[in-house]
Parts: sequence; structure tokens; C-alpha cells
Amino acid sequence: MSKIKLKELSHLSETLLIPLTARGNETLHSSPVIKDEKSLEILSQIDPENINADGGNISTHGILARTIIIDQELNKLLLQNPESTVINLGAGLDTRLNRLDNGLLTWYDLDLKEVIELRSLFFAPDNRIHSIPKSVLDFSWIEEIVNRENVIIIAEGLLMYFSEDDVKIILQELSRHFPKSHMFFDVVGKYFVGKGIHDSFLWGIDRAKDIENFSPPIQLIQSWSTGNLLKERQSLVIRLLNIFPATKNRSQILHIEL
Repeated sequence: MSKIKLKELSHLSETLLIPLTARGNETLHSSPVIKDEKSLEILSQIDPENINADGGNISTHGILARTIIIDQELNKLLLQNPESTVINLGAGLDTRLNRLDNGLLTWYDLDLKEVIELRSLFFAPDNRIHSIPKSVLDFSWIEEIVNRENVIIIAEGLLMYFSEDDVKIILQELSRHFPKSHMFFDVVGKYFVGKGIHDSFLWGIDRAKDIENFSPPIQLIQSWSTGNLLKERQSLVIRLLNIFPATKNRSQILHIEL
């Protein structure tokens, strides 16, 4: 069977494949910190077509760290409320549902039309699992969320590609429509704004607490600096550089309540 080509997705194909490849390669590691067989399955069906899917050691470390933290924290919330509604913004080729599905939750994957069409090749439809082919800034997608109690929102590897003004608008809209919901996302430090692997980052913050200024109802519940995570996978140079806040906080994972 011929493999699926991604050239129609332009530069998006690279940003989709980097986290997928990181999780797949980690699954094959001799001592994996995560096991993601679904990522391996998808990778086996894709023709990379000379696409660079290796984000480098620092990017891979950040991807693994945020995957572990968000998986763990979502699992805790799902144990408290098994019938929660999870909204996965900028889903890409995320495979988290395959690791966390408890058979009771409702899950929404949101992404651009061409990405949702790609996802449909790898994920079977289900009456609890829904796909929404829209931009996160097209807030008509909110009308498709039926249950707005016990909502958990994920925006993994997404918000840094929006301007600060757009991030504020997104958080304000989420706060207005999903009050008391939990949200998990990662941010880069301000030093990295204007930089990036393939696309430049447009927004970042240095202090996790500053996120509370973006929308009045927001409360920071917890934050994690990737420099403090998976230290056994960091090079000696990176571990030494982590004594500096700018390096330690190059990427942070935030848990907020809207």
C-alpha cells in the first residue's frame, strides 16, 4: 500500500511531524519515558518526502516533557470527573486520546480543515469523539461544544504561534464560554519570540503568573519549567545552562482555571 504524502500541507507538515516523530522515537527508546504505539502506527503510513521532522534535542526534550505533564494532569482530572469534555485546540496529529480514553469522556479535536482531513485517515469516528475543521480564532466552533461543564482545554504547541493580542482574545473567549474550566498549554520565554524551528514564535512570557493579566477570570493553578523536567535526558551543557532562568524557563507548561 502506498504511503500518504504530506506535500499538500506545505510547512504545516513539518510542525505536525515533529511532535509525532518525537513520541514515536521515544517509544522505541531502550528506556522510554512514554509509550505511544499510535504515533508509530501513523509514522509507518506517512511518506516524509524529505521533510525535516527532527526538531533537535532541545525541542524533543520539551515535547516529551509537556506530553508527560499534560497526560498526568489530565488523568488526575478525569479520575475526578470521568465524563469530562476535553477540547483539543490545534490537534495536529496528537494521539493523547489513545493513551487516556476512559470510555466515558467526550473529546473534540479542533484544527484547520486540511489537518482534520489528514487526522481522519488515522482515527476512526466515534459517538464520543468529534472533529471540528476550523481555526481556533473562528469562534463559531464554540457552538459545537454541547456539554460545557467539567471542561478541560488543551492547547499544546499552539499559542506561541499567535500574537499576544490574539492570545488575549482566545483566552477571553474561552473564559466567557467555559468558566471554571481547566486549561493546559505551553509557552516559550520572551527571548525566543521571533525565533523557532520552522515558523517564528510570535508570543511568549517569562513569568507564568503573568498569564493572569491576560483575562481577569484566569487563575494560574500550577506551572512547570521544562528545564526542571527529565533532567536525565538533558546534556551536561543544558543542565549547566539551566541555572539561568532564561534557559530553565525556555518553555513552561501552564495549568490555569478560566
